[in-house]
Amino acid sequence: MDSIIKKPDNNKELILYVDDEVKNLDSFKIIFRREYEVLVAKSAQEGLEMLRDNEIRLVITDQRMPNMTGVEFLEKIANLYPEITRIILTGYSDMEAIISAINKGRVFRYITKPWNKDELKETIDYALEAYKLRLENKNLIKQLQKTNKELDELVYRSSHDLRAPLASVLGLINLAKKEEDLDRIREYLDLQEGSVKRLDELLKEIIQYSRNSHLEIRKDDIILNDVIRNAVDIHEYFIGSQHIKKTIDVVQTVKLYCDKYRLEIILNNLISNAIRYSNLNQPQPQLNISAKVDDNEVVIKVADNGIGINPKLKNNIFDMFYKGSDEKMGGSGLGLFIVSESIERLNGEILLDSEEGKGSVFTIKIPNNAETEEG
Repeated sequence: MDSIIKKPDNNKELILYVDDEVKNLDSFKIIFRREYEVLVAKSAQEGLEMLRDNEIRLVITDQRMPNMTGVEFLEKIANLYPEITRIILTGYSDMEAIISAINKGRVFRYITKPWNKDELKETIDYALEAYKLRLENKNLIKQLQKTNKELDELVYRSSHDLRAPLASVLGLINLAKKEEDLDRIREYLDLQEGSVKRLDELLKEIIQYSRNSHLEIRKDDIILNDVIRNAVDIHEYFIGSQHIKKTIDVVQTVKLYCDKYRLEIILNNLISNAIRYSNLNQPQPQLNISAKVDDNEVVIKVADNGIGINPKLKNNIFDMFYKGSDEKMGGSGLGLFIVSESIERLNGEILLDSEEGKGSVFTIKIPNNAETEEG
């Protein structure tokens, strides 16, 4: 009897057939093993153990079994694993069991015995398709809830963060109108410029968030060294940037196909953060960007020897509007959130290695879609 943990291969779905008659189990497995990955169990209890250990998508059970009937078994599955599709096999005389299965076990279909191979296969295929649709629907609802929550927070926080610099600009304008000292007027203009820059940064990040959420994923032919150098050049005249030694090391011997817009968002935000949180009091502030492209993925590392990240904050830095405990460093708290969201859209991952007072290393891994593009 099969008892090992199984996952369906790329071409077959994993289904479970439960029946107390061994000849029925053997017959089912022989007939359907070419179309599906099949697990079989001699009892409902054995079936429950297999459900706990395997990624099963469909359960087919006989009604008449000792200790636990098919209806009772499916009722347990409906409560424990509601996403799994359920089919019950019954005799012509078991109408009461059929009604009970529909009401309690919430079955997808019932099939009378003896079953017909073609009819059962057609039912299995429909059932597996129903499983996929339920799973997709569940994921869509989860994503919608997440998006709604983010939008609510974005509207609330961004409206507050937009009004603060606007109020500051208006106040400084009123002061400048009453001032005759040119030096003081210039000082007010400098302060206004700072507020306008904060506004511009926030608006830019809101646009990035919106575009990342709605734009389709593109597959651009990318020369990674050029993209990274352009991202570094954009930040050359940021405050403190000219005091930081920057190195770029890119190894790319194969084509890279990726979404250039999202890749630029990721790099620009990470480079901007590395500059903002640099330690300019040390002898040699550094920003090192290295990357390697192969047929499967691109790995990019953005490393600095800046102020680092407090270990207590590491789990929160990718949250929307999270700024940590040091508000004086500026920023909207959207940058790393947008980085994380962009990487997620590209089916990649981001890793952080940071030590407070010594610096941080962000490692990004993104699939290379070259084979898909060329195929």
